[in-house]
Amino acid sequence: MAESRNEGLQRDPNRINAAPSKEFFIYMLTRDVQLSRAIIDLLDNCVDGAKRLRANGSFDGLWVTITISPDLFSITDNCGGIPVEVARDYAFRFGRPKTAKDTPGSMGLFGVGMKRTFFKLGNRFEVKSKCETEEFDLNVDVNQWVEMGEDDPNDWHFQFSSVTTGIPATPERETGTEIIVTELHPAIQSVFALENFQTQLMSEVTAAHMLSLQRGLGITVNRLPVQLQKPSLFVSDEVQPAVQDLTFERRQLDGKEGEGVHVRLLAGLSIRSYPDGGWYVFCNGRLVLKADKTAASIWGTSHSMRQYHPDFAYFRGYTFFDSAVSALLPWTTTKTGVDIDSALYKAVQQQMIEISKPILAFLSSMAKGQQEGQIDEGALDDSLSIAQSTEIQNITTIAAFRANVKQVPTGPKYGRIQYSKPIEQIEKVKTLMKAKSLKEIGERSFDYFLEYEGGE
Repeated sequence: MAESRNEGLQRDPNRINAAPSKEFFIYMLTRDVQLSRAIIDLLDNCVDGAKRLRANGSFDGLWVTITISPDLFSITDNCGGIPVEVARDYAFRFGRPKTAKDTPGSMGLFGVGMKRTFFKLGNRFEVKSKCETEEFDLNVDVNQWVEMGEDDPNDWHFQFSSVTTGIPATPERETGTEIIVTELHPAIQSVFALENFQTQLMSEVTAAHMLSLQRGLGITVNRLPVQLQKPSLFVSDEVQPAVQDLTFERRQLDGKEGEGVHVRLLAGLSIRSYPDGGWYVFCNGRLVLKADKTAASIWGTSHSMRQYHPDFAYFRGYTFFDSAVSALLPWTTTKTGVDIDSALYKAVQQQMIEISKPILAFLSSMAKGQQEGQIDEGALDDSLSIAQSTEIQNITTIAAFRANVKQVPTGPKYGRIQYSKPIEQIEKVKTLMKAKSLKEIGERSFDYFLEYEGGE
């Protein structure tokens, strides 16, 4: 069959061969995705399985185990398995066909994540899956699969190793999927041998799937449980976070009928932390933008919206995009950012700016008269100490931001003195003073002048 196709190509002098090369396809598919993010793509599939089992309920009793070592990678779950029909017709396709059935609220989007991770990790992968009444085993040698393309460039298929249907009903807790990747690439082996990679992976899993963890999904990496984070905002009679709900009809987004997109915005005050401050953006429960301090969320987007500043370290903002149709959401293929050119995102971004303005104005007012970048924490912390740190899923009342906190002067006002001098003179003074920094030179020279010339 392959020979007849190739002969047909040769017989038609007007037909140009534009068939993709498998080697090039694999190279382009895997080159720009970070290793930890590729692994989390597989975890996304497990969460989608959990959603199929428990569409609107708890994930208690469902689990995912990840194992990494220089010899192999594996990820196993009890989240329902992959139906044989889905595996045969959709799950292993490169790209998501229009006929594929959607899992409402799915994290799967473009149909590339799972295969991309296989190719990223190694030269051989095996997928075993068991559903309620059927199971299959798929074992692929990537090098052999690539070589098949030399004989028939149109053959991109995989082959089941075994398929069994009509088996006795399997209890839900025993259904699931196991993926094993061996013959790891040398670069992957080196990374998996690093002790800090496991820590990094667990940290990124904690962030990316904090909402699934809150619903009760158990996740372990090399037998260590991934810790649950509970994002929260302060709520009290004096401090009230802003909460807003938005709805976008589907025909406004892609011209089709059906369920559109629901967006929830929450913004307010939390524990002072410069690294944790900023905006968090989720798409169907998957974190795609974490503690953002750039124009990707709101910062520096206009003359009225300044860059992120240490004064804003109390600020937290959360945006949740949810839709039964994942393709409507403004996330990137790697799920590590937002599509800032999306009309939907632009509309929501403007609301993020508006909901942030009174909070940032409040924090700026608290910083007035204080040393730059240092809010008088006394008055604010006194108010926050009696506020309830409330998990964001428990904040349901639609409201505007409110903070009735009066700043109590606690010390003198500060100003900043700046001047420039030739570097050789600065170094000479630095040596004479035995100073460690330019700041120390300025402060000590000011104090010296004030003491001997100011009579203090």
